[in-house]
Amino acid sequence: MKNHSRVASAAAIMLAVAALATACSSDDGSATTAPSAPSAPASSDAAGAAAAGKVSTSSSPTLGTIIVNEAGRTLYAFAQDTTNPPKSNCYADCAAKWPAVPATTDVKGIDPGLLGSVTRKDGTKQLTVNAHPVYLFAGDQAAGDTKGQALKGVWHALTPQGTEIKTPKA
Repeated sequence: MKNHSRVASAAAIMLAVAALATACSSDDGSATTAPSAPSAPASSDAAGAAAAGKVSTSSSPTLGTIIVNEAGRTLYAFAQDTTNPPKSNCYADCAAKWPAVPATTDVKGIDPGLLGSVTRKDGTKQLTVNAHPVYLFAGDQAAGDTKGQALKGVWHALTPQGTEIKTPKA
């Protein structure tokens, strides 16, 4: 009888593990792009990363409705990143001036279908909106600042639809 209960227990554990593995995978076997909880920084690139938190929308008098973090700081896309597949190309000195926004699930005012994440070289997860990895600009110090807009022609604030705003500097 003891042997039968051990076999039943082992079978139950194997079924639970199989169910968990199935629930965590996608239909095509690839990793999902849904945002995940932020990871702890693992390198100097991530050390400058903005603290994860709420991401929402705000009205800019010069740019219209834009995406901001919980402090009201503007989020930007980098024209040298790729969106298919999403990939960040901002590291080292670039990341010091343009910290990556960690992936978060606390997002308001943006279609959840547009949200995702990209894995950075250091293993941390960076938030993407419409496949654009997003960043803060170190030069924006206060809520509503848009000093990074159109900087060097490659940094652009994003609309809630994840579209780069191509207007000149605000």
